[in-house]
Amino acid sequence: MKVTVVDLFEFTPINYTTGEEAAFEEGSKILVLTEDQLSKLEKLNEEIKFLEIGRKTIKPRNFVGVVQIGDLTLQIFPKLLRTSSYESLESHKTVIMGNLLKMLAVGGEIPVKPSEVAGVLSERAPFLEILISIYSRKLLETLRYHRYYTYRSVEEELNHVKGQIDFGAYASKWHRRHVIPVRYNDRTVDNLLNRTLKYGTYLMARLTQSHENYLRLRGAMEILDGVPLVPVSVHETYRIHFNRLNAVFKPLVELARVFIAGTAIRLQTGKVETFTFLVPMEKVFESFVAGLLVNRKYEVLPREFEGSVIKTQHHIGNLLAEGKFWLILDITIQTADGTKIIIDTKYKLLDKEDQKLGVSQSDLYQMYAYASHWNADVVVLLYPAISSVINREWHFNIKAEGTEKRVPLLIRSLDLGRFNMLDDEGWREFLEEFRDLMGGILSRGRQRLGHREMEVLVNV
Repeated sequence: MKVTVVDLFEFTPINYTTGEEAAFEEGSKILVLTEDQLSKLEKLNEEIKFLEIGRKTIKPRNFVGVVQIGDLTLQIFPKLLRTSSYESLESHKTVIMGNLLKMLAVGGEIPVKPSEVAGVLSERAPFLEILISIYSRKLLETLRYHRYYTYRSVEEELNHVKGQIDFGAYASKWHRRHVIPVRYNDRTVDNLLNRTLKYGTYLMARLTQSHENYLRLRGAMEILDGVPLVPVSVHETYRIHFNRLNAVFKPLVELARVFIAGTAIRLQTGKVETFTFLVPMEKVFESFVAGLLVNRKYEVLPREFEGSVIKTQHHIGNLLAEGKFWLILDITIQTADGTKIIIDTKYKLLDKEDQKLGVSQSDLYQMYAYASHWNADVVVLLYPAISSVINREWHFNIKAEGTEKRVPLLIRSLDLGRFNMLDDEGWREFLEEFRDLMGGILSRGRQRLGHREMEVLVNV
């Protein structure tokens, strides 16, 4: 079955029509859907709401990932360039896809190392095939050196001794003294972890259109030949307990879970009807920034941050005295000298020409509540940047310990499209820019009572 792969970009509409088979007309940039595919797409959209489907156009919302319906694959990428032109975005697709995969890997949205992405991306494969390629390569490599066995207790009657003799049962059947009831522990590969890996592998083999991916998946299935092929639910995969003996399989189980969760399969025929892997870009952006800060190997924090306590999804208390409405901060940093920094990521484009930059009043209320409750020294609203970086400073007046405190509110942006994150030099330049950003935030946080001519007082 030949699969039609169509690239979509968030907030960029594309025309569509219906026809006898799925196709994408390159010249006119028109997507052709069958009536059945359109119906399934609309049904899926009712659940996830990742598209705006009009009478003639389809416009992705703020989700990225891949959707496969029969012989049609839609891969949705973030809009990392300031352009409304589909053609311009398509011409930069390789860099956009690479940066997206890097962000997903750093943020832990796909359980792979960022270094594992670059090799498969060079093959110019579709997004779905890249995920399958990463899994199949990693699984085969792991199975070459590791197997995960568990032990099960077995009671049976043998004509020889194995394990422990059940003397009570043996004495009661003296007339069959040549048969020995025994108890022993049997080593087996039939366990939930291996069943998850095999079922995930099976689903990917049904999805892939790449011959190389299929061969690797078949090879892994043969190695797992002693493991029964049975459906495994997403709920069951969370029951797998990891320890030092099977920790090497954890990223593979997590990636298999992605496919188990996203695949709708017709059990009678084994035919995959749909596959969905969609992540909101708000979550991608937040997880990416958190991953950069928490993982020390990226070295994005200047030396002044040594000894800092960094927390993500930090619960600092409740808005109401009755314990309702939790206050959960995206990222908090408390430095060794006690400086408290709040970083809240917002996935929306700012308007440099707007006096308020397009910052919503509800976001300001939220940050004011956070700063007041945690007695913060600096608050940062961090946005993605596309063409121009935003660097603005406002202030809150908050009551703290009986006195009024002037807290800087820094509006900052991070350019996600200027650098090729899969290129070593591009990645180093991006990390250096992020390091400078964090250095400036810390510096401003330590100047708690400093004033500048262009400061704007935010009255909330």
